[in-house]
Amino acid sequence: MDEEYIATLSENEKISFLKIFCKLIKADGAIDSEEVSFLKMIAARYGIGNTQMVEIIKNADAIDCMFEARQINGRQHALELIKEMCVIANIDEDLHDNELDIIIDVARVLGVEDDKVILINRWVLDSLILNKTGRVIMEKDNG
Repeated sequence: MDEEYIATLSENEKISFLKIFCKLIKADGAIDSEEVSFLKMIAARYGIGNTQMVEIIKNADAIDCMFEARQINGRQHALELIKEMCVIANIDEDLHDNELDIIIDVARVLGVEDDKVILINRWVLDSLILNKTGRVIMEKDNG
């Protein structure tokens, strides 16, 4: 995750990002312990404490992604949110229909065009592939 934009987010936007990430991770029906750890790591990058993140996770079912998306101000923040959502959805190399639905719905609320979402997702996938290739080349992974 590129962290440069995080400093430009308001506290409310950071929480909205995290709530949307939580809902996206839960799109497959459950949040397992690895996903909880991942959410806590993201929360730390956003400067949100564990207690607040745990509350968000506990209330994941009540999160309204469309309401949270409306809390995001500015095109750059909207594009960063979509990019981060694409990263999270593709991190396990399997983009589920429910995840895609959430990304598309949030993008539409934010006024991000479908073509732009496709381009962002392609860029994210290319970046993930390039990163994995680099790790193999540098003998940090076995493939």
